Amino acid sequence: MPGWNLKSGKLNTMSVSEDEYWSLFNFVFSDSCMKRNTYKYGLIKSIMDNLFNSVYDETDGIYRLSYDDIFEKFTVNYWNLVLKYHLKQMRSDGRTEISKIESILISAAEENNLLNTLDYESVSKKDKIKLIKQVSASCRRNVVGALYNDMEGKLYGFDLKAEGIIVAIQAYEFMLKYKAELEKINYYAWAKFMEKINDDDVLVRVLDKLELSTPKREDLSIYRDVLYCEFEECNCFYCGKKLKFDGRGIHVDHFIPWSFVKDDKLWNFVLSCPACNEKKNNKIPTEMFLEMIIKRNEKIRNNKILIVDVDFKNYDSLQLKRLWKYAQLSGLKQFTL
Repeated sequence: MPGWNLKSGKLNTMSVSEDEYWSLFNFVFSDSCMKRNTYKYGLIKSIMDNLFNSVYDETDGIYRLSYDDIFEKFTVNYWNLVLKYHLKQMRSDGRTEISKIESILISAAEENNLLNTLDYESVSKKDKIKLIKQVSASCRRNVVGALYNDMEGKLYGFDLKAEGIIVAIQAYEFMLKYKAELEKINYYAWAKFMEKINDDDVLVRVLDKLELSTPKREDLSIYRDVLYCEFEECNCFYCGKKLKFDGRGIHVDHFIPWSFVKDDKLWNFVLSCPACNEKKNNKIPTEMFLEMIIKRNEKIRNNKILIVDVDFKNYDSLQLKRLWKYAQLSGLKQFTL
């Protein structure tokens, strides 16, 4: 049975070396791997963007990652590529011109002209849920089994009737350790595929467009308000300077840089003065600050307010430590005062 037609697949629990994982990923990135559309690149990106959303199952010794989380990222990642940059994602076979993800997003934009002008974050919650449900129902049926088959079951196991995929520990650790490298190679292979099926006029700075397909949220004021007002974090997390709640003197900082995590979650935000935030930039705080944020998060997660319930749903301090470690292995430098 072709991989795309699989409805389930067992996780291969044999020990897999880093060299073998590299070989499997490089096969998927290569022209030798059958691809009519960009779904495999999109799924790899969605899984890696969601590593911190996975839940460790101590009983079975695996990580669980829900389809809802995967295909929310899948939808976000294709939003700009399809609606803003108008980049085709599928090679025509003479019968079908566009992929299902393109069809879903374009149809949604035709029903509501405003969607063409909005960033994904500005879309209403109702419209987001509708889109993600459509994308998940269609795309997981066509790509989850296909990528599973290409990776010989050594990356994840799945059942389309279940809640999501299960990821092997060694696969999870490999993707975290080499996250930056895998993302770059995935972007390059994705861009090369799109170059073959798109006109030159839409291919300007195509790698930059892929980088921007997961947009950074610009308005972080809700996190500033919650941390400052609700949890009384009135001092710079790094230097201890008193912060003035005037809209200018407080910066909301991604503790683990957004370039590595690619998401906005309360457990990864701290408040800082402008000087410290600018100095830190795209760097990793030292271990002293890591211990500080872990203690802070333990305090916050006991508060039963909506944003905490949502953002701390899959939080794990051990996972935060892994992110901190592997962000540095990916090349990010340490931040010191």
